[in-house]
Amino acid sequence: MILMKKINNHNKPALWVNKMLFILAMSLQLLFFAGCKHDDLSIALPNENIRQAGDFVKNNYEMTLFYAALKKTGYAEQLNGAGPFTVLAPTNDAFNRIGIYNAADFDKMNADTLKKLIGYHILPRRLLVNDIPSNGIDIRYATLTGPELYVSRAAFNPNGGVEKELYIDGVEVIRKDVVVANGVLHLLDNVMKPNFNKTVQQWLAEHADYSVFVKGLKKFKLWDQLANPAIFTIFAPNNQALADVGITDASLTALDAEKYLGDRLFGAYILYDRHFFISDSQVFSLINSNGAYNYFLKNDSHYMNFGGGKQYPTFKLGYGLTLRSGNTFSDVILNSVNSDLTAKNDNLCSNGIIHHLVSGLVRPDQAIRK
Repeated sequence: MILMKKINNHNKPALWVNKMLFILAMSLQLLFFAGCKHDDLSIALPNENIRQAGDFVKNNYEMTLFYAALKKTGYAEQLNGAGPFTVLAPTNDAFNRIGIYNAADFDKMNADTLKKLIGYHILPRRLLVNDIPSNGIDIRYATLTGPELYVSRAAFNPNGGVEKELYIDGVEVIRKDVVVANGVLHLLDNVMKPNFNKTVQQWLAEHADYSVFVKGLKKFKLWDQLANPAIFTIFAPNNQALADVGITDASLTALDAEKYLGDRLFGAYILYDRHFFISDSQVFSLINSNGAYNYFLKNDSHYMNFGGGKQYPTFKLGYGLTLRSGNTFSDVILNSVNSDLTAKNDNLCSNGIIHHLVSGLVRPDQAIRK
């Protein structure tokens, strides 16, 4: 009997180990079956602590001026509502560039104009980057105040590679898809400045620096069309730019319009039925195999090449225009112009957009009727 008892005590650790292994095996088996039972999976809930758009802007040091504008116009409270909203928030630096340095500076602005401008930076919808057509140019979206804005997205390069550039009204988006509780926010490096109630014709008439260009458009019967609701992109040469190619106020007065091709001499500066910001030249450089956009002049065999992009190492946007004859790039280049004067470009109007040229494109002798 004593011998049997010793044997049993000796086997007790082995029995305990076997029991633990059995329990472990059963536990693993239960976990396996539980993992296969999809009905029991718990879905992660959204972060309930994400702020509403208004509060998010309020608590972001990069957007203190934008929040001051939201508060002054009454949009701060609205952006804490149900939404959804897409907020296009200019940085403090963006406001500094247009002379706004503190909240008191907004008091100097017309209240209705400010409200319309700030409302233009808000969409009554949730617009993520992937909702925008890939390689789309100037896709229109309605804003909270009504007027549409224009979005261009470079998503992929036909020569290979993924692109990630986004522009709204020609302004680069420097931070994308910041999710808030009631929508999404995109950060802008400039303030959008549309001329809500002006046609391109009215804008040009109000700027004396383009008076010779305006006189030429009138002389060749290209002026009246600019009041129509059709869309125009105008590359406007200032008075000095035209003087450099032999066109002045006095020479225009003496010029016999019947002897010249007006659609070349002054129509070269008008792009019909297209709405291009300077930043679109950067998008074209990424999404077009030839890196530019080509279009024929109206009633002419000559065509324009619009191209450009970011100029390294400054990363400023620049663009070029080249007027060519015939159908190939091998023909003679009549003229080309470059400009990085971004402050004078992208003048968005109700029926188009106006850019500033520092060089003329066509001399009178290049537009004589044969």
